[in-house]
Amino acid sequence: MLKGKRLTLRGLVQTDAEEIVKHFNNLEIRQFLGEAIPISKPEEEEWIRSTWTMRRQGKGHIFGIELNSSQKLIGTCGLVKINQVHRGAELGIAIMNKQHWGKGLGVEALHLLLDYAFNILNLHRVWLVVIEDNERAIRSYLKVGFQHTGRLRQTVYKGGSYKDSLFMDILATEYRSKQRQ
Repeated sequence: MLKGKRLTLRGLVQTDAEEIVKHFNNLEIRQFLGEAIPISKPEEEEWIRSTWTMRRQGKGHIFGIELNSSQKLIGTCGLVKINQVHRGAELGIAIMNKQHWGKGLGVEALHLLLDYAFNILNLHRVWLVVIEDNERAIRSYLKVGFQHTGRLRQTVYKGGSYKDSLFMDILATEYRSKQRQ
């Protein structure tokens, strides 16, 4: 468990599947994940089981984002594609419950996850891919110190047009430097 002021990042459990499916099957939320295909509760339960295997194999660390005040699950985040040789990983995060958007909770979760990545897992670089019109997420990534590093053109078809995928990353030294400011 990783505990912050308002949030705790904790391992996912099977009972989280229902809450995740309820929110992730909302197209307004799914659109930012680059997926339009609905998920089922059995599929989500299988994915949760796979996160346990991923952790044991050292290939990923997936967390539920939980409010400290209510112990309510409001999202998920994690590090996947962990490469111990090059000390890098891909980050993913979703605040799935819309009533918690715009309150800085994603930024707090990012700080907890990056602190874990750089100070516990000893990673050097964390990267992510975000759809260009996910402005709220991009602002959050920039706020914690991510930088734009590239673009893949017209990778996602959404709302009748193609959107670009943006690559962003942050190095451990950059994150630590930003923390000292």
